[in-house]
Amino acid sequence: MSEDRTKKSIHLEHSSLKYPLPELFLKELSEELCSMNEYPSGGYYRLLSTKLAEYAGTNPESVLPTNGSDEVIESVTRAFGKKLILIPIPTFSQYEVSAERNGFNKKLVPCLHDHHYRLEYCEDDLKEASLVWICNPNNPTGTSIPTEEIIRILAIAPGIVAVDECNYEYLGKSVVDLIEQYPNLVISRSFSKNFGLAGLRLGFIISAKNNIRGIAHYCQHFRVNKMAEVAGIKVLNYLDYFQKIWQEIAQIRNFFIAGLRERGIIALPSQTNFVLADFISEEKTRKVWQYLKKEKVYTFAAWEEEFSGLDKHYIRFTISNREEMAYVLGLLDRFLKSIS
Repeated sequence: MSEDRTKKSIHLEHSSLKYPLPELFLKELSEELCSMNEYPSGGYYRLLSTKLAEYAGTNPESVLPTNGSDEVIESVTRAFGKKLILIPIPTFSQYEVSAERNGFNKKLVPCLHDHHYRLEYCEDDLKEASLVWICNPNNPTGTSIPTEEIIRILAIAPGIVAVDECNYEYLGKSVVDLIEQYPNLVISRSFSKNFGLAGLRLGFIISAKNNIRGIAHYCQHFRVNKMAEVAGIKVLNYLDYFQKIWQEIAQIRNFFIAGLRERGIIALPSQTNFVLADFISEEKTRKVWQYLKKEKVYTFAAWEEEFSGLDKHYIRFTISNREEMAYVLGLLDRFLKSIS
């Protein structure tokens, strides 16, 4: 690598898209700036909801646009979490944070054993809970949750089962087709991770009409800003562009996993644009993390606020382009050599 390359920061922590947005899309978006003195389109059951429903394979009345997936988590928690919230750890921290912020009871259920992640909700807990969280694929492990397991949980739980599909585009599988069959199903989607719109904060909920009305009660009326509304409509016209990127990232992810394993580092299988690596001890993990940070490579370590219930010997790497991931593998070579 050139000297200039080592001076550039590599951000592998937040799992937003690390690729440029289509130039024509950015041009179209910039043309909307002159209308910033106008309010968004009120009820959100117009162009945006129609476009989101078309993309998700449902109807507009079953879609609720939100201010990112964080608003999904907060509004769903407030609407349904008053009795008991089940959270499968390790997972995204905001499920737990939202429960605590609202003063609701929660139960953290360990689901990662010997580097294998699977939901371990017991029947008694499912019957007691008013809200059950499932992250599919899970963050930070990247694990896909089998559809039959989600169906099992939906059939047992009388409360709401919220399936976070923020990384749906890498997995390619959804439970949207179960909405009519299971009125206790709520699905969360996001434009941050896979469409590169993290800064605009756009997400949406898919559920039965009654649930949508109940959740909307806990949301602001103008929750989606004008630019996010326009971006959500227009960006879906560029699916071919993004699908090529998702395929490329999946290939780079597999290359990176193989590279970690070749170096004796445990890397969990992943169906997302990030990889969870186990460095065995917290002491070694902190040294790896600090070494990478010194070299201006920024990652998410287990002790940071992004995760709930993750043991402190893990680091999560978000996948960037092949050059940067190869560079990170080279840095790990240097680190491992220095401690051998």
